[in-house]
Amino acid sequence: MKIHVICPFMRHHLLPTLLNYLEPMSIEWYPIVLEEEKFEVNLEWVHQIVIPNLPEGGLGYKKVNWFIETQEIVNEDYYCIMGDDDIYEQGFFDVIKTQTSKIIYVSMSRGNAIPTYEGVTPHATHPLIINNLNDVRRYNINFAQYIMKGEILKQMKFGWVINCEDGIFAEDLKEKFPNDCTFIPNLFVFGNYFEPERYTNNEWKIKSHWELPQYKGNL
Repeated sequence: MKIHVICPFMRHHLLPTLLNYLEPMSIEWYPIVLEEEKFEVNLEWVHQIVIPNLPEGGLGYKKVNWFIETQEIVNEDYYCIMGDDDIYEQGFFDVIKTQTSKIIYVSMSRGNAIPTYEGVTPHATHPLIINNLNDVRRYNINFAQYIMKGEILKQMKFGWVINCEDGIFAEDLKEKFPNDCTFIPNLFVFGNYFEPERYTNNEWKIKSHWELPQYKGNL
């Protein structure tokens, strides 16, 4: 069983850092890029997918839909979605590999500060803890918080008109497969970890032992 991490990718300055941090996690990484976003890298676990230009609006969601509609998806493997400024806590995928449920819900830390610069999404800093199906609802979950078997992913698709599509997707997932899920509320994704001004000190740490990724230079 493999773990496939789907990543709508555009932040080139984070590529060396992400490669350095993800490589020990033994996953298959799929950065999905437009022609002008593509990069050169020769690593067996990195599967860059170059797609044609798409109409504006919800590009990240459209990139994931492209993966679902065009790529080979293995029924028994796990698939998750990663924002290109997100990252996982150490040992995250070691825990996922011990699971058997068709859908796994995890939690998300969102830093300790709300950035103030133009263009940022000013979401709150409280963690998104997913304990049960009642917590699976729009505005309370990010697309990085559901991991699913390929047989489930094949039946799903994002919309892209509204800004809470990851929550709508989660509600659809809950409605279709309410009896096929496991909750691991003490397992965390760091949401928007590489977004400037989001993680400004250690007050956000839920687990004091967390070791955090360091920025790397050019490839």
